[in-house]
Amino acid sequence: MPEQTSSTPAPADAPGASRGLRLGSVLGAPVLLAWSWFIAAGVIAVLISPWVARVRPDLGWMSWAVGVLFSVVLFGSVFLHELAHGVTGRLFGYRVAAIELNVWGGFTRFEPRTEPDSPRAAWVSFTISVIGPVVNLVLGGLGWLAMDAAVRGSVPWLLLFGFTFANLVLGAINLLPGIPLDGGWALQAVFWRVTGSPYAGTIAAAWFGRIIAVGFVVGSLLLPLAQGQRPDLITVGWTAVIATMVWFSASDAAKHATQARRVETYEMSRVIQPAVAASWDAPLATALEYADPGTGRRPLLVVLDRQGLPCGLVDRTAAGRATGADHRVHEFIRPLGPWIGAPADITAPHLLESLTHRPKAAFCLIMEGETLVGFIDLQEFFDELLAH
Repeated sequence: MPEQTSSTPAPADAPGASRGLRLGSVLGAPVLLAWSWFIAAGVIAVLISPWVARVRPDLGWMSWAVGVLFSVVLFGSVFLHELAHGVTGRLFGYRVAAIELNVWGGFTRFEPRTEPDSPRAAWVSFTISVIGPVVNLVLGGLGWLAMDAAVRGSVPWLLLFGFTFANLVLGAINLLPGIPLDGGWALQAVFWRVTGSPYAGTIAAAWFGRIIAVGFVVGSLLLPLAQGQRPDLITVGWTAVIATMVWFSASDAAKHATQARRVETYEMSRVIQPAVAASWDAPLATALEYADPGTGRRPLLVVLDRQGLPCGLVDRTAAGRATGADHRVHEFIRPLGPWIGAPADITAPHLLESLTHRPKAAFCLIMEGETLVGFIDLQEFFDELLAH
């Protein structure tokens, strides 16, 4: 499945990077085989080998070799699925960060988008998402045609049968409209196009993913019963494992989208405090008496140094205890620390984006043109985002 908003990957040996074998590079990105793939390959071989032995009892222990070979063929199909995501993304101008094969199949990670969200971006996301399952369905069709050219029951025929069945199932399941499946990300793109918000689309598609997860388990129980048979415990168990993965992946996507949605709709007025600039040698009494003409509130006093740059805040508590009429604002200054400037119409997403360039900033000064009008304590801003 594609991951279109991931960050640029670290090298394979960097902390947090995927652990496994680097098979090479494609589209300028590493192809990684996670160690968990070997678990999946072993499980697939165990599940397939008994079927091969029933069809071809003469193969003996070679049925296990066919099972292992089938797992390799299957993950080759998964690689082509992910490669289709990558090639399509490249055609639309995205850079592929990594392709990984793992116990769940695989994923293609793209570097972050540099273009703003737009209707075009939504349809690009839709196209990238659906192309992988479409490739699997095409491979399944080609495998079906190739089976006619092989001797029925031969090892090539068995591999083609498994290849065809696996690709058709992989394509069909991945087109189901629920995150984390590719069809879910396609549905997310449709909601994104309709609502204008990728985050609202993710939340909606994640709920469909949860419904599909429940449907997997219910189906594994009810379908055999509807046919007058008892549910197979192994089938139910594996279905439950897959459903659990789908459920938690959908929930995780919804959680992150909810947080991002909160940022998208956050009202910056909640944390912007009125502020005015005071020159270094401005009379303290005059500065303390200033009140905003519109609201009557006494704003924060941001002190400018002798070069005209913000350098601190007036400590009103200490200044209120001062006696005498000759005090200047710089005598009651609290150092400001690292800060960034932003326009009065700054939004929460744009502020967070600005902070990626100034990660050590502790405060934000709000400007209307060249006039200081507001002040944000960034710690308060972060606390607000997490609390609501």
